[in-house]
Order: sequence, then C-alpha cells, then structure tokens
Amino acid sequence: MPMKVAVLFSGGKDSTFTIYECLRKGYDVKYLIAMIPENPHSYMFHHPNVHLTELQAKSIGIPIIIQHTEGKKEEELKDLRKAIQKVRGDIDGVVAGGLASKYQADRIGKVCSSLGLKIVAPLWNIEPVRYWKMLLKAGFDIMIVSVSAEGLGREWLGRKIDWHAFRELKSLSKKFCFHLGFEGGEAETLVLDAPIFKKKLLVLEAKKEWKKDAGIYLIKDAILMDKKRFAGLMKSYRNRKDEIRRKLHKFRKVWNAPDTTIFAELCFCLCTPQSKAGVCSSAINKMVDEGILFRGNKKKIRDALVGVRFHNNKAEWIVEARRFFTKKGRLKIKEKIDPDNIIRTREWLVKNIKGLGYKEASHFLRNIGFGQDIAILDRHILKNLKRLGVIEEIPKSLSPLKYRELEKRVHSFSSVIGIPLDELDLLFWSQETGHVFK
Repeated sequence: MPMKVAVLFSGGKDSTFTIYECLRKGYDVKYLIAMIPENPHSYMFHHPNVHLTELQAKSIGIPIIIQHTEGKKEEELKDLRKAIQKVRGDIDGVVAGGLASKYQADRIGKVCSSLGLKIVAPLWNIEPVRYWKMLLKAGFDIMIVSVSAEGLGREWLGRKIDWHAFRELKSLSKKFCFHLGFEGGEAETLVLDAPIFKKKLLVLEAKKEWKKDAGIYLIKDAILMDKKRFAGLMKSYRNRKDEIRRKLHKFRKVWNAPDTTIFAELCFCLCTPQSKAGVCSSAINKMVDEGILFRGNKKKIRDALVGVRFHNNKAEWIVEARRFFTKKGRLKIKEKIDPDNIIRTREWLVKNIKGLGYKEASHFLRNIGFGQDIAILDRHILKNLKRLGVIEEIPKSLSPLKYRELEKRVHSFSSVIGIPLDELDLLFWSQETGHVFK
C-alpha cells in the first residue's frame, strides 16, 4: 500500500517539486496544506502570494486545506497542528519541502511526532545547483516573487528562471554568498507551470513593492489557463499573424480615406449586432455603390438592408447618424474623432450616436485603424475568453462599468501573451469563422 501523505504547500518551487517527487515515487498525496500567515516576516511559512495556492491546487487536482495564522514565532506551530489535525485520520505522514532549514524541520517534526505521523523531507540537503537543474529539466516554470539579499535587486521581481537566469543566480550566489536554493529567505518563488499542473497559472496584474533593500512582486490577478487551448491559440496566431497584420494595415489606411468612407464603416458597425458581418458588409457596399447610404431615405435604406436583423431600427440609426454628421450638405465625421484619445472618442460616440454601444463603437474605431487599446467584446470574443479561462462566465449583459472592467482584463491578457489587442480580436474572430474579416 502506498504511503498516504499531506504535503505542506506554499506554491513555491520547493513545495511544488516535493509534490512532483511524491507522485513520481508512488506516494498517495491525499491533501495539500497551505498556511496563510498574516505576518509577512513569518519564521516558518512562506508569505508572498500564498493566496494563489488554491488556484495551483485546483490545477494539480489535489484537495487543499487552508489554515490562517497570525505568524507569531512559535505560536504559529499551534495553527500548523490544527491544520494537520483536520486530515490526521486520512494520512500516514506529512511531507515538507525544506532544503536545509533545521529551524523549520525540527518544529515540523515535533508537530508531526506529537500527532503520531511520520515526517518526510525528500529534498533535504539537496545540492542547490543539481536541484535547479532538476527543476529546469523537468519543465518547471518558476517566477521570483520576493527578494531580500544583497545582489538581488528589483529587476529580479517577476522574472522567470530559465537557464540564462539560473546561470546569473549561480554567479551572484557565489559573489554575494547567499544560498542558491534561497533556503535562508534570500528570495521566494511562485510556480506558474509544472508537469503536474493540468492548467498553467497566468499572471494578469502585478506590481513591484520595494522597501530599502528588499521587495515583493505582489500578484493582484491571475488565472488558470488550459495548456492545450493556450498552445492552440499561439499556434493559430503564428499561422495567421501575417494575414491579421495585413488586415489591420488596411484598416489603418481607411483613416486617410474621405469622410464618406469613414461614415460607411460606422454604418457597417451599426448593422452588425445580431447579424452576420458578411451580410451587413454586402448591404452597406451596395448602398454606397447606389448612393442610397448618403442620399436615401429611411425606407430605401431599410429595404436595402437585406438579411440584416432589426433592419427598421438600424435604418433609422443610419439616417440619424447621417443627419448628425452632415454640415452644409457634406459629411464631417473625421473631425469628431481624436486619434490621440480614442478612449474619450469612444465615450463621445456612445453618448451621441444612437445604436452605438461600447462594443459597436470599439468595432468602428478598430476598423478605421484605432483598435490598439480597446476591445470588441462581442459573443465570439467572450466565448473564447471563457474557453481560455480569462473570464469565468459570459455576462448576460454588459454595463459600461462591466465592459471597462472586462476590457482591462483582456488588455492584461493580451499584454502577457504578447498578442496586441487588435490582433487578438481578429485571431478570435478567425478561429470562430475560419477567416479574417472585420
């Protein structure tokens, strides 16, 4: 029978690699136990971003026990005992990921001994260089989230450890005499991905906090992302990137066209809600060719919107928008668009043009070359965001406040994965429809 254990888990490299080793060696890992200290200077327990252990545990697929503690010296051991007692009847022992800290090992050992449980420390006294090589070869994606040692400056906060960074750390540890495994608290880490993770952890929002000679990378927002879906997204982007960029270049050239062309694009975006884009585009192009879009009355425009849903309302919106932008018999729409402040321009469009919500206004601005900082949150985009884990649920409705909140999250996601916002929108669209359109 395999030994049933609970693993003390902080979300850092040591406790995560300990789980990996336990599973590899055939242990039955029943629980993870995460201690959440209020005291950032806890003697016993890891503090930076330990709130993310629940997400990590979900990715690993092992139940987690969360135990809060004030983090007072020696007193925090009572809280550790409480946490272990919750699962005592289901386990034979407790596994700790300590490397060399006798202070921690002795105290954890005493707690386990008092409960009649074995203590296992698979990484005890492991040689740090060999250990880092094991981590990197196994495919652990590790980020530094705090530093407090000479030689480790703020530039290390949020940095991922690849082979190049490892060699730098190795050199610095020799120069400044700190433990390369960070066993003395010289730095703390967060594991973003590992072979035991079903989903990878993606940091969307974080900030660096620095005081005197130490700092922390405080993660405010993070998500779990399906690895296969993410790999599929990036593969699709590589395959379609050139086509997408050609399309966006074409959009940017629209801004140099006459106001009539800009107005036609606005009318297209007024027509697209709950209608097929291709049908709307064909109807608008036909009206442009026949002059109906610029001179026709509501009835003629309505009749020309063949296949467009709610064509009566949309014909009315087009006529009202045309009247609004016409000065002395000529369309003057470009003068209302400020290329240097697209966010403010979008607000103005939503406020003044009937039929334009945030989504439609964003669509219009993207289609005339100004989509770098705004998101088109239509059903296709939202469906893809949910699949990837960027949002948990597709909202039934989007108030202006909710739209801006989601847009901020999508913007963060776009930045983290390295796909510009306007390119990401077209990528999602192409995944749904099979082609890059508008």
